[in-house]
Amino acid sequence: MDSEAAVREFVHDYGETFSDGDPEAVAANFHEPALLVAESVQTLETRDAVADIFAAVLDSLAERGYAYSEAEAVDVEVVADDRARGRVRWVRYTADDEVLERLVTTHVFRRTGDGWKMVVLLPHD
Repeated sequence: MDSEAAVREFVHDYGETFSDGDPEAVAANFHEPALLVAESVQTLETRDAVADIFAAVLDSLAERGYAYSEAEAVDVEVVADDRARGRVRWVRYTADDEVLERLVTTHVFRRTGDGWKMVVLLPHD
């Protein structure tokens, strides 16, 4: 499988993992360390730090009726054998298949001995 296809598969698998709602499983998709660039920049040194962030995110989404996410569009550019960047348009749904929200994320990915991992996560509109 070429690198672009592998990153696309990683994004698809990440969406399924996120939808399962397990913050530890979500954290396994991140490089150590990783960066979350949102209202502030957070360096996430360990998987535990990533899991803590996503436990809060997933709890907040559950309170709003969140059920699952789907990647509506995935644009990937492989910039080296072990690095890529991507932009993903996500749709988050309720259990009734109603759109809860749309979100765009920009990523930097790195291939490791354990496969592709997220190094940077930048959520935006």
